[in-house]
Amino acid sequence: MTLDQFKRETGIQVNVVMHFDNIQTMKEAVILGNGISILSVRVLRNYIEQGRLVTIPIEGCTLVWPLGIIHRRKKRFNQAAQAFLELLQQEAAMEHSETSAAGR
Repeated sequence: MTLDQFKRETGIQVNVVMHFDNIQTMKEAVILGNGISILSVRVLRNYIEQGRLVTIPIEGCTLVWPLGIIHRRKKRFNQAAQAFLELLQQEAAMEHSETSAAGR
């Protein structure tokens, strides 16, 4: 579920008072006490281990960040890039089938 879906389904309204286009700036603003943010634990791992930030799990929600791959038209990928793309496609297909099965 995306964050927008979660907010719609739960009726949560967010009052955005600051907007950053850079994750580093978001982390620093939170560290300085200027708000909260929803970020991937992966990008926060070092800050959490250092005790600079803490996480609060969102109960009942597994957020998904949509991912897109862009490339030049008619691009021929090397073997490693092709294997990576195939892995992503397999994972996406498995996620889709799990989501479909859960909705039945």
